Amino acid sequence: MASVVVDDWVQRQVIQSELMDEESIEWVGQPDPSIIFTKADIFLIPFSILWCGFAIFWEASALGITFKGGGAPLLFALFGVPFVLIGLYMVFGRFFYKAWKKRKTYYAVTNKRIIVITLGIGKNIQAVFIRDIPMINQSIGANGMGSLIFGNTNWQFAMYGNTGMGYFGQYANNAAAIAFYDIRDAKTVYDLVNRIRNRQSQ
Repeated sequence: MASVVVDDWVQRQVIQSELMDEESIEWVGQPDPSIIFTKADIFLIPFSILWCGFAIFWEASALGITFKGGGAPLLFALFGVPFVLIGLYMVFGRFFYKAWKKRKTYYAVTNKRIIVITLGIGKNIQAVFIRDIPMINQSIGANGMGSLIFGNTNWQFAMYGNTGMGYFGQYANNAAAIAFYDIRDAKTVYDLVNRIRNRQSQ
């Protein structure tokens, strides 16, 4: 089976240490950090530009830059700073954060579970037993690159999950869904998980 080659150190130190008794790795991969945009950006990019533009205009007006005669009280200027920072993050920062997070994220399919491990400040681990996955949503391109969402979810999770703004979808999602984003040979991984599901249901 085609697979993404991940360094042996990663398998041993990052993934192998999280395995349970009688659990073995079937596939290991990482999201492709070179993929920047998603379908959600058709909405998010214009929205973020409008947000950032309005926030900067507000701040400039409060500082007296846009109109003659002085600015607003200092409180108004301070009030606008968080909105400017949020706007700049939505326009630019989230893409850098997304690429950084992808390089720190590792996916694994075992004979029992789906595992997502993200390194950063500490080690964040998400896992779900394959036998408990009610459904798998797949979005796969002609080149085989794609994303898989394991479990029930809602529109917030689906929309924000791979945009650098995943916290919106994370806290809105009540279901135990996790995802593999922008992986090579996504159809192969999809078929592998389904084979394990079918084997465990017999």
